[in-house]
Amino acid sequence: MIRQYYAQRCQGGDNPLRVGVIPAGAIFYIQDESWWRDRFRGRPVCREPWIVESFLNGIIAAARRDPATGLWLDLYAARRSDMAVIRSLRNNRHRQIAIRILIIHEDEGLRRDAATYPSLPKLAYCQQTAGESGRLAA
Repeated sequence: MIRQYYAQRCQGGDNPLRVGVIPAGAIFYIQDESWWRDRFRGRPVCREPWIVESFLNGIIAAARRDPATGLWLDLYAARRSDMAVIRSLRNNRHRQIAIRILIIHEDEGLRRDAATYPSLPKLAYCQQTAGESGRLAA
């Protein structure tokens, strides 16, 4: 998946799939929490670049109760990508981060590459393949 679909903050224009503003392959300088909480922020530390590798399906915490045990269960929801997997370009560590944090970093100018939107998929192709798969199932 190279795009974030059905995102809260999405591109404008004709965008029925609500493609988000963060593409896979974007490079960010992720800051520590102490930098964000500091009242008089200094200059950001731009030593370790991170690249966005993929977007995860959303987890809805305590969405349903298990009738057998009575415990709350978490559900995975497709088309709800609110988390991303990023990789350090310095030492190949992987980490999960919220998309809203990446958007804040982009707003603060902590994105290393040129800020471009991900390309929009051809909607006619998406509808055509959905229609073909429906005909094959019937």
